[in-house]
Amino acid sequence: MSARGRRAALIVTLSCGVPSLGACASAPSAHAQSVARRGTPVRFTYGTPQGEVLSSETTRGRVTVLLFVTTFDLPSQLMAKRVEAVVRRHKPRANAGAIALEAPNQAPLVDVFKTSLGLSYPVALTNSTRVDETGPFGAVDQVPVLVVLDSRGVEVARAQGVVSEEELDQALSRAAR
Repeated sequence: MSARGRRAALIVTLSCGVPSLGACASAPSAHAQSVARRGTPVRFTYGTPQGEVLSSETTRGRVTVLLFVTTFDLPSQLMAKRVEAVVRRHKPRANAGAIALEAPNQAPLVDVFKTSLGLSYPVALTNSTRVDETGPFGAVDQVPVLVVLDSRGVEVARAQGVVSEEELDQALSRAAR
C-alpha cells in the first residue's frame, strides 16, 4: 500500500446510483477519503490533444480538482459535468482538469468528450488505460476517480465513483483552509 493510502484519515461511503459500463468503469458505490495534509506536493505532467500541458506547475498556487475518467463511461461524463459546474461557481477560484485513461490513438475521442460536455478545463491523456502504483497519484484502476490538491499541490482528498456537487464543493473549501 502506498504512503498516500496509509495516510487516509476518513472513509465515507456514498451512493453512486449510476450503472457502470466497461471493465474500467466505476464501482457501484463511491468512496471518499480525506487524506492528511502531511506529505510532499504531487508532481505530475500530462499532455492534452491540443498540445497544452496539465501539470503540477500549471496548477500550483490554487486548490485543484483532478478527475480521472474514460470517454465512454457514463459516471465519468456525469462527474466531468459536476466538476465544471462546481468549479465555475466556487469561491475562491479553483483549478480543474481531467485525465483520460486512454491510449494515445484515442486523442480524437478525448477532444469530443471535452467539446460535447462543454468543459472549460483541460482534458489530458495518460497514454494508458490505467495508472499504476508508481505514478504520482498511485494506482488508478477504475473511473471516475477525483483527487483534490491544496494550493501547495498536496493531495488532501480522493473519491472513487460519483459524488454530489455539494460534496465536491465542501472538499474544495476544506482544501482551501
